[in-house]
Amino acid sequence: MAEDKLITVDTSLYGEDAAAKTAEAIKVAKEFGITDEEIAQVEDFKQALTDHNAWDLPFMGYVNEDGYGYAYVPDQAIAPPNWDAHKAFKELPYNVQTTFAIRMLFTHRDVDRYGAVMFLHYERGFTIHFEGPGSNNY
Repeated sequence: MAEDKLITVDTSLYGEDAAAKTAEAIKVAKEFGITDEEIAQVEDFKQALTDHNAWDLPFMGYVNEDGYGYAYVPDQAIAPPNWDAHKAFKELPYNVQTTFAIRMLFTHRDVDRYGAVMFLHYERGFTIHFEGPGSNNY
């Protein structure tokens, strides 16, 4: 059932502090059966992204092609000198990948948010609905 894989994001949360946004993302993840252990692994991947200065890369695999829409570009997330952020993401356990993408819906910049939408839609079958100021829906 499509409604079983629906995530609604209240865009007014974007003005909240990081703890409030993270708490909402964790609440949503747990609604889909994600465990505390899997949630903890997300923090490890976030640290790896920071350690490799890879936050600006399309680590979930999707990038905005400047007005042409989003494309899957699995080879465009290489952090110098040669850390493959997308490969590292894909090596995470299935539910950890899903949890990380859910976190990105609530906690990060538009580029990460839209990459998460594409990942969750195309690779996990979710429908993402945004409600509130500046909301866009796909």
